[in-house]
Amino acid sequence: MKTKLTMLSKLTVAGLVGAAVAIWMQWLSGDPAYTRFPPGPVIFIAIAGIIVLGARWWWTPLIGALIGLLVTSGWFARLPAAILRLSHPGSVGKFAAGIWIGSILLIVALVVTDVAGLAATVQNYRHSGNTTDSAKMLCRFFGGIFVLIGIMVMVGGVHADKYHNLMHMIWGALALGASFLGLTIAKRFCIGSGVFYLALAILGLLLGNPSMNRAWDLGPLMLHTGDHIFHLVLGSLFLGVGLVSGREWRPRHVQLSGN
Repeated sequence: MKTKLTMLSKLTVAGLVGAAVAIWMQWLSGDPAYTRFPPGPVIFIAIAGIIVLGARWWWTPLIGALIGLLVTSGWFARLPAAILRLSHPGSVGKFAAGIWIGSILLIVALVVTDVAGLAATVQNYRHSGNTTDSAKMLCRFFGGIFVLIGIMVMVGGVHADKYHNLMHMIWGALALGASFLGLTIAKRFCIGSGVFYLALAILGLLLGNPSMNRAWDLGPLMLHTGDHIFHLVLGSLFLGVGLVSGREWRPRHVQLSGN
């Protein structure tokens, strides 16, 4: 099984690190979009570390690509402000050069992350030979992350939708449990989670109020455009891994020699 990073995976890591540096550069230059320390770059660095440490898992670059696509979609959603940072950086912060360089670097880094991450995933998948652990590891990784973040939000008193946070905590606990119940359970959980989150995202985008950031009042939950995009990304990842997990191939020349 592959244990070394391919060039495309290294580019994905470089793109994530570059995006983190770009956002911190904008923050340090006084960009009003970042009034407090931005936590996003920490997530980028953490995902880059996961790709490096999880080189034997073919799907890890996909996490980088999806987070890159999520941030890219947010960049386009705020296109007027993004263009203002490029054309008149001095009007949005004290250090115009830092804001302009950070904006350019962020665009380049996001493009590299998006393209290289998707290409690396396809390349890794074709050469993996064995994907039996994919569903279990994905459930274990995201389940742990969701439970940990949920606890931190509750203990730290962070301003967040408590019902939305509770939903992700429960799902994270179920994902962790499924990861230890064998491949079949983990695979079915991934497929079911993918369908659920994709349906939640599509319905939110269709039914959400366009004049209120696509706000969708779903019982005690209030979901917005950012939530819909996140659910779309999460659902796509879980459905894809769930469908391909458990397959095992021998190289083509081995198959031919056995005929």
